[in-house]
Amino acid sequence: MGAQSGTLVFQSEKVNIFRRGIATLFDIYISSVLANIPILIIYSMETGETQMTSELSSLSTPSGILASVLGILIVSIYYIVLPLYKFDGQTLMKRLLGFKIVKRDGTKLDLKTMFKREILGSMIVEGGFVSSANYLRQLILILTGSQLLYTGLLYTSFVTTILSIIFILFSKEGRALHDYIANTKVLRGGE
Repeated sequence: MGAQSGTLVFQSEKVNIFRRGIATLFDIYISSVLANIPILIIYSMETGETQMTSELSSLSTPSGILASVLGILIVSIYYIVLPLYKFDGQTLMKRLLGFKIVKRDGTKLDLKTMFKREILGSMIVEGGFVSSANYLRQLILILTGSQLLYTGLLYTSFVTTILSIIFILFSKEGRALHDYIANTKVLRGGE
C-alpha cells in the first residue's frame, strides 16, 4: 500500500507462478460455485434431486442447453465484468493477492481485450481447467451427441493449458497463452 494514498502501486515484474496458481485455483472454485447455483436449480427442477451431476448432457436437451449457457455466462461475468467494471483488472483472488491484468503496454483493459483473453484464450483455446470451457464442451456434446468430439476437445484443452503454463514459466514477462492472444500481462502490487 502506498503510504499516503492507501493504494497499491503495480510493478512490471512478473508474478510468482505459485502465487498466480493459487489465485487461479481459487478463482476457478469461486466462479464454479457461482455458476453451479442456477445449474443446480435447473437440475433439481428436472430430476427432483438435490445433488447435481457433472454431466449436463444427462438433462433434457433444452435444460442442458440452458444450464450450459448460464454456466458460461456466469463464469464470463466473473472473469470479464468484475475485472473491467469493479476491480480494475482484478478478479477477487487477484485483488486479494495483490496483482492485476493490464494491456501489454500498461494501459487499462477494455471489453474487446477481456473478451479475447477470457473467451477466446482461456475458454476456447486453453480451457483445461476453467469451468466455462467445461460448460462449452458439454454444450457441444448436447448439440452434436458426439462423445468422441467431446473427449478430443477435453484432451486438447489439457495439452494447451500445459503449454500455457510453460509459457508462464519461460516467458520474460510470465505471460500465459491467453495473455499472448489478448496482448495482456499480469502485474504485481508493491510498495
